[in-house]
Amino acid sequence: MSSDPSVPMPNSVSAVTLPLALLRCLACGQVGLAATSERVYCPACGEVYPLQNGIVRWIRDPQALTPAQSIAQSPLFAWGYERLWRPWALSLLSGEDFPPHRESQLLWEFLGSPTTVLDLGTGCGYWSRMVLSHAPQTTVLGLDNSWVVLQEAQRQQQPYWPHYVLFYAQAEAIPLGNATVDAVISGASLNELPLAATLAEVSRILKPGGVFVSLHSRTWEGLAQGIQKLLSQTGLQFFSEMDLRQAGSQVGLRMQRYLTFAAVAMTQMVKD
Repeated sequence: MSSDPSVPMPNSVSAVTLPLALLRCLACGQVGLAATSERVYCPACGEVYPLQNGIVRWIRDPQALTPAQSIAQSPLFAWGYERLWRPWALSLLSGEDFPPHRESQLLWEFLGSPTTVLDLGTGCGYWSRMVLSHAPQTTVLGLDNSWVVLQEAQRQQQPYWPHYVLFYAQAEAIPLGNATVDAVISGASLNELPLAATLAEVSRILKPGGVFVSLHSRTWEGLAQGIQKLLSQTGLQFFSEMDLRQAGSQVGLRMQRYLTFAAVAMTQMVKD
């Protein structure tokens, strides 16, 4: 067993470094956990979080999922999301040429040069890979509540990404200590998450001056509002700029940039 700040963790690609000093026990709140090759555990209360195929399992009990969240639990979704949809999604939703390299450039423009990033609702790791392709030594923690998409993300992991760790966890209970990360990113997942609880957790784990970058569907106008009302029955939420400004201000997140591309918005919020 080890209580070092970070330890090599075996997975299917290579030994990645598990940032134990940043991790927070969800049972007692202790920050700074320990690990073996098969588990992460809390030295204070003894709570155990299994390491299964290199992914840390923070979720134990079956979850109450919305219909929208349930879709991502399907192996078919995990296989097809990036192969059939994600690389072309922004071009289709914005009505303009928006290839992945343009999205990547915009992400880095909003992100700056962080050393530690949480990818919230990482899915199959699309934005995580954009970060790591640009800066492979960055510590990137990919969090999602779907086991199957995390397995797909792991399959695309590269051996020269030594600090890329995947968490099976929830946005409302992020297993990181207060003020531990430089940035949080959320690419096409914020609409599926409870906004107030998610932003509160984002604010808690961000260092002062840290940034939260989100790409999401914004509130539509006119006849399209009817479509959003139907989609809201599946658990999806849609936000205006004012919605995000107000929700962020309540937890110490200040809107810095807000860009719209037809139905899509990309935002940068800064921790005060």
